Amino acid sequence: MSQQTVVTPEQTPPEQQSAIAISAGGAARQHTARNIGLIIRHEYKRRVTQRSFIISTIIILVLIVIAAFVPTIIQLIAAHSNSQTKIAVVNNAGSIGGLSGDTLTTYIDKTLNGTTDTTTGQNSSGNPQFVIQTASPSKIDSLKNQVKNGALSILLVLDRASNHDVTFTYYTTSSPTDDSNVSQVQTLASQLAVLDKSSRLGLTPAQTSSLFAPPQFLDMNLGQTQSTRSVSDRVTGIILAYAGNILIYMAIVLYGMGVATGVAEEKGSRIMEILVNAATPFQLMAGKIIGLGAAGLSQMALFVIVGIGVLLLQVPLDAALFGSHAGGLNLNIITGASISLLLLLLIYFILGFLLFASLYAALGALVKRQEEVQNAVGPITFLLVIGYLVGYFAIYLPDATWIKVVSYVPFWTPTTMLARIAAGGVAPWEIPFTIVLMIAAIFACTFIAARIYRFAVLMYGQRPGLGQLVRLVRMS
Repeated sequence: MSQQTVVTPEQTPPEQQSAIAISAGGAARQHTARNIGLIIRHEYKRRVTQRSFIISTIIILVLIVIAAFVPTIIQLIAAHSNSQTKIAVVNNAGSIGGLSGDTLTTYIDKTLNGTTDTTTGQNSSGNPQFVIQTASPSKIDSLKNQVKNGALSILLVLDRASNHDVTFTYYTTSSPTDDSNVSQVQTLASQLAVLDKSSRLGLTPAQTSSLFAPPQFLDMNLGQTQSTRSVSDRVTGIILAYAGNILIYMAIVLYGMGVATGVAEEKGSRIMEILVNAATPFQLMAGKIIGLGAAGLSQMALFVIVGIGVLLLQVPLDAALFGSHAGGLNLNIITGASISLLLLLLIYFILGFLLFASLYAALGALVKRQEEVQNAVGPITFLLVIGYLVGYFAIYLPDATWIKVVSYVPFWTPTTMLARIAAGGVAPWEIPFTIVLMIAAIFACTFIAARIYRFAVLMYGQRPGLGQLVRLVRMS
């Protein structure tokens, strides 16, 4: 009586298993769009309804809102914590350059506090730092006691020496190392002394004013283009680059691992043998990548939309809290730069995910058990870590040759280019150039990954070696 031999999938050579994978799902090729659409909806719904996805999204959104309000909060705290400096001026020198009484007080106030708005009578920087009051010479002793008691910050006494030059005596209780007001008062004294001397020399007020006119000074930077950007703009860009670097790295690792783990789980439970009869391996890979990518894109898009909305809200909020003359960060400039950076963050995330997700799917199909996924995707994670670390160097060395070379490598483009853009070291042509390079790399990696996925998805025996993988990729 003859015996019938049963060949299990583990005993089937990889090439024969590949033939099974190729022939499986033959009828499904006639419904590629429909099958991919069904898989996309399934994967998307499964991901976005997970509790971990919802909780992590809420936490990151809260952090985005808090981070966007940090400049306004700091400015609000500074506005309420800044104490005004009270200065009493006693003039024993008489007329100084034609200034005396109220005109002298107005000149001192404008010099110490900046240009006064003639329409409102308020200082252009908001609340004036110095509050000026005049007093008669008979009250000098009383004013000195007020300085000692802390009721008065500074007492400034103007006298005239025997050579008719104006002298200044500065009374305070602050130590020389901690007194931040003395330099401004010294500048005032120098201007009053020059004004008085020019008047005694017969110079007209116009000629005297020309003495204080600043010279023409052009700052021509022949190096990095970032010198034309404001400090606030650069700081905000760097903060967004740091946050974007982290988000891109975490999102690709999270959703890429989701792709690899999902493939390994389906393969380990033998569900894949049923799925390939309803859909081709390529349809399964494409649906899983696009479905999970759409979930990640939805999350990132939500982050960007909320971030842009909160940044746009800063301008009217700043005007409402501090008025039209509020100091601090220039939110109009920051908003424009930040929105552009956030949109580029979204673009580079999409391209980076598509590039890495196909490789994650291919490596996930090679393992026998779900527990092996972490080790299998190690090389991909290593590539991501390199780009993540180089991204931080790119913030401070955006024009370095080796940074530019690294930013042109598609695997490292998302993080390094985002950092270089934030630092202002990117030429306009580099952004579309790197995007084209990434798209070309996506097509190449997807082609290779699809071949590996197609042949490895039903292999339950030993993991194929590098030589076998090369032969599988070359097979039509």
